[in-house]
Amino acid sequence: VVAVTSPFRVWGTHFAMAPAVHQEVETMPSVEPVPHTGDSLAHLLSDETLGTEDVRASVKRPAGMDEGLWIAAQTKLVFQEVVRVVNFIDDICTDQSCPVMCAGKQFHYSWADEVHTTPVALTAPQYMKQLVTWADAKLAQEEIMPKDGSPPPAHVRQTLCQVLRRLFRVYAHAYLHHFQLIHECGAEAHLNCNFKHFLFFVLEFNLVSREEMLPLEEKINKFAGDFFHFSPKK
Repeated sequence: VVAVTSPFRVWGTHFAMAPAVHQEVETMPSVEPVPHTGDSLAHLLSDETLGTEDVRASVKRPAGMDEGLWIAAQTKLVFQEVVRVVNFIDDICTDQSCPVMCAGKQFHYSWADEVHTTPVALTAPQYMKQLVTWADAKLAQEEIMPKDGSPPPAHVRQTLCQVLRRLFRVYAHAYLHHFQLIHECGAEAHLNCNFKHFLFFVLEFNLVSREEMLPLEEKINKFAGDFFHFSPKK
C-alpha cells in the first residue's frame, strides 16, 4: 500500500485487464424505483467537497477540440476515478456484506455482456470487478481514440454511453451502502469530487439519462440543482 494524499489513491486489489470484447447487451434495474429511506439517506448529509466550480469547468470541451475525442478522453479519466473507488471500498464491500449488486433496496443490477448474454446476479464485488475488466477492454480499443488523432467513428459514442451507465452504478452503490465508512476514513470529499466530475461530464454531453441515475436523484439535485432540477418520469 502506498501512502498518498488522496485516500482514493490507496489501492487494494490490482485488477488484471481482459482482452478487448465485442458490444455488450444492456441491463437495467430489476425493479421499479421508490424513494430511499433509512440508512441509505445518510449520504445526503454530506457537505464536504472539493472544488465544485473547478470540476464543472474541467468538463467543458476546449475550443477547437473535436467533441468525440474530448468525450473519449474524459470517459477514460472517469473510468480511472471509478477504479480508485472500487479499490478503496474493496475491504468493506465483500460478498458477505453485499451479496447483490444494488443501489438501495429498490435497484438491483445483473451482469450481461456479449459473452454472457443472459443476465446473471452477482455479488457487488464480483459485479464491480467484472465491470472494471469489461470497461478497460472497451476503452482500450483503438477506435475510441485513434492514434492518428482523427475523430472516433460516430458509433463510439454509444459504446461510451454504455460504459458510463454502468460506471454510475459504482457511485450509487458506494453512496447508498458504504458512505458512512467512507466518511469515517476521511475520503468523503474525494468521493464527492470524483462523482461531481462524472455527473457534470455526463450532464454536459447528455451521455447518461436521468432515469438511469434515479438511485441518486436527491444527491444529484443537491450537487447540480442549479444545472437542472432532477425530476425524471416515473
